[in-house]
Amino acid sequence: MIKDIAIEEILAACEDANTIALKPGEVLFREGDDANAMYIVKHGTLRILSGSTILETVRDGGLIGEMAIIEEHMPRSATAIAGTYCELVEIDVPRFLSLVANAPAFSITVLRVISRRLRVMNRRYRDSTRHL
Repeated sequence: MIKDIAIEEILAACEDANTIALKPGEVLFREGDDANAMYIVKHGTLRILSGSTILETVRDGGLIGEMAIIEEHMPRSATAIAGTYCELVEIDVPRFLSLVANAPAFSITVLRVISRRLRVMNRRYRDSTRHL
């Protein structure tokens, strides 16, 4: 969830952005798909999966697909599936750069999300190798 900067501020700055609605079970993107945008979860819950493993559940105010902004021209590293009805705000690279310029704390928020996710994956990896 975006805590460092008010979600209302970000959504206001993105009021003319594409909004995507998903029904439960619909796929936002699949692992290996081309990637050119990240999303803010305006409403709803999405599951992030790699293969059949659920990596995370993202809820209202959460960020998803941020690696597409950081690593351009790289495929999606996971699959995102709606767990409930969802509304998402699409943030492409130009919009991301505009958000960073107008609300610099947004970039720190994105970096914190990436850092937290990396720490979780590191912990999972460590736990899985303890049993070897």
